[in-house]
Amino acid sequence: MKACIVFAHEGSSSFNHEILQRVSDELEKAGIEYTVRDLYQMNFQPVFSALDMKRVERGNLSSDIEEEQTLITDCDLLVMIYPVWWWSAPAILKGYIDRVFTDGFAFRYEANGPVGLLNGKQAMVFTTTRESAEEMAAKGLDEVVRKQIVEGTLEMIGYEVTYENFAAVPYVDDATREGMLNSIPEKMAALRIPAGV
Repeated sequence: MKACIVFAHEGSSSFNHEILQRVSDELEKAGIEYTVRDLYQMNFQPVFSALDMKRVERGNLSSDIEEEQTLITDCDLLVMIYPVWWWSAPAILKGYIDRVFTDGFAFRYEANGPVGLLNGKQAMVFTTTRESAEEMAAKGLDEVVRKQIVEGTLEMIGYEVTYENFAAVPYVDDATREGMLNSIPEKMAALRIPAGV
């Protein structure tokens, strides 16, 4: 089993970085080979340009997109870790999705709409918010965030998705944040890891 972690938080020190470390530790303990795609460190170019669109149509992708698609194809597990900004993913991650999960690679259109092409793969998504779970639920924003990434993106292209948001991160105490981090191994233990991995 192989995993690809797509990480979208700037800098080198944040709660998201701590999530990344815990996820990496658990993959290593399970003997799962993994690659981290730190989009800010990579200076990933997120704009799905007119040239990108033409290249997708011609099947002549740029080298950076071909590299990411090869990684995604080779991996059984995709992990996304990011903070929620404006009730969505940071622009750099949205651009990654736009540019990498292209028509003909991640999905194709048929008579009844899009059909996913990345079937049989698993995804885990960890997000963080400033708002509490209660605040988000009161306005239905928890469902907005979940539907965008789980149903509207990853399930649509074929993934079986596990999703977890860690809420009110800047405002809870250290013990609560540590409890959030300590829940990660249990969540990852639910993955379908093939025997012998």
